[in-house]
Amino acid sequence: MLGEKRVAGLRINLDSMALVSNIHRASGFIRDHFERAVLKEADLHWSAFVTLWCLWIYGELETRRLAAEAGVAKSTLSSILNMLEGRKLVRRRANELERRLVIVNLTATGAELISSIFPKFNAEETRIVERLSAKQMQAATDAIRLILATINDLDGPLDGS
Repeated sequence: MLGEKRVAGLRINLDSMALVSNIHRASGFIRDHFERAVLKEADLHWSAFVTLWCLWIYGELETRRLAAEAGVAKSTLSSILNMLEGRKLVRRRANELERRLVIVNLTATGAELISSIFPKFNAEETRIVERLSAKQMQAATDAIRLILATINDLDGPLDGS
């Protein structure tokens, strides 16, 4: 294997390299696939969909928590919210107790859109993992959760708290 030759003598753990590299590649491929196969018809990109999904699941959220839940930087979230608000899918308002904080929630149009897209999204999730047995799916889910917990232990919570 070319990679093994390249790193020979560097005391590299090839199994770790292969796993992390494949998680990264799979993540990008999954994102691109869903944007083409499901989200294109709604004219949404991945991060906009995840933002809508978070609001649909959790209800209204303060922007700091929404950014953490959606896995985006607050500056990126601001751009996403500008687009979603322009399409009348979300609304922002100041927190009544702390005016500097902004609360975001879905509009009726946003709720309708996400509830119509999500079954298609989930059908595609099911389709891309259908070759895995239930045991393999559980093992993969458990392994990825453990990796995320390890990153959390190394770096601290993703939301900065």
